[in-house]
Amino acid sequence: MRYALGLGVAMLLTACAPSAPTAPRATPIPYTLDSNGVQLVNRAQRIDFGRTDHSTIPAMTKLVGQPPAAPRDCAQGRQAVDWPDGTTLVFAAGALRGWANAQGQAGVSC
Repeated sequence: MRYALGLGVAMLLTACAPSAPTAPRATPIPYTLDSNGVQLVNRAQRIDFGRTDHSTIPAMTKLVGQPPAAPRDCAQGRQAVDWPDGTTLVFAAGALRGWANAQGQAGVSC
């Protein structure tokens, strides 16, 4: 009886434990860069300028399907975060202020 009770408690605790971080996506979620930030293709969701880096970086990582490189410092107190797909997001004072892409187009660059 004790064994069964102990096993039941262990299973319950395992079910309530936080799940491991999700693995990178095999297929990126399509998005475009525009004059207001990042627009998901065929969806209403956006990542607009002014959004915090604490929420923008994880959201962008989900879109790209891979984590970014470490942030790098730019001029005028800005920071740039680069993703493997060639997208760079630029932050100032902890908020999204601009972007650049692999084709060399830039909203606000580093």
